[in-house]
Amino acid sequence: MRLLLILVAGAAALLLEGAANAPILAFGRIEPGEWQLRALDNSMPMRKLCIDDAYDLVQLRHPGAACSRFVLANEPQTATVHYTCAGAGYGRTMIRVETGQLVRIESQGLANRSPFEIALEGRRVGKCIPERAAR
Repeated sequence: MRLLLILVAGAAALLLEGAANAPILAFGRIEPGEWQLRALDNSMPMRKLCIDDAYDLVQLRHPGAACSRFVLANEPQTATVHYTCAGAGYGRTMIRVETGQLVRIESQGLANRSPFEIALEGRRVGKCIPERAAR
């Protein structure tokens, strides 16, 4: 009986590890390129972002920070990711992929010791254009 419990616990751990490392289904639909992000309530200026990896959309308030991530929902059209950035805060982001060129993003958490909550629409506007070197 004890051996059976150990085997079941080991199998469950492997399943959880596999689920944690599984690709996020919705992210496979997001096309790389230049994206325009617009706050749905117009609370912040529109911004452009070059996306080569859909994970760039998860940590919009913690760009470039090394954060641990935990996938809460992994559906073909919707993904929800919780992330924690040591010493910099945390967030929970839900991305709904309408098409490969249109997404809805809702994110909330804590950044720079202040709470945030944003709802954005993201639209792919073309290929990324490398910034030109200063002359």
